Amino acid sequence: MLLFSGCTGGDDDRQAIQTVMSQRQQAFRNKDINVYLSLISPHYQDQGQDLAAKKRELALNFASFEQVDYRSDGYKIEVNGKFATVSGTYRLKIVRKGQVLELAGKESLHLRKEGKGWLIVGGL
Repeated sequence: MLLFSGCTGGDDDRQAIQTVMSQRQQAFRNKDINVYLSLISPHYQDQGQDLAAKKRELALNFASFEQVDYRSDGYKIEVNGKFATVSGTYRLKIVRKGQVLELAGKESLHLRKEGKGWLIVGGL
């Protein structure tokens, strides 16, 4: 399920944001840290973490995952000029050291249009 709302932002912006979300899901499933990191802005800042700290955290996590299954249960895209928020629910199943961990929850990612594309600036 995909819902669109917002003040401004055309179909091209919404499609580009949807592409980022799809690439993020695939990067998770494929444990492809390089693709995942390519979706994050150099201006990332969230909960006291900048891009360098987030990269270190993600690299450690991805390296420890034996298996990953990430699924979005649907999300809503809100665009306001050069900023967007993507909110929704997810299910994440990871195998680490032979143990299965299953998580389900809500997430809210913040994106910013930089150059010709959208990148994640917060919420990871």
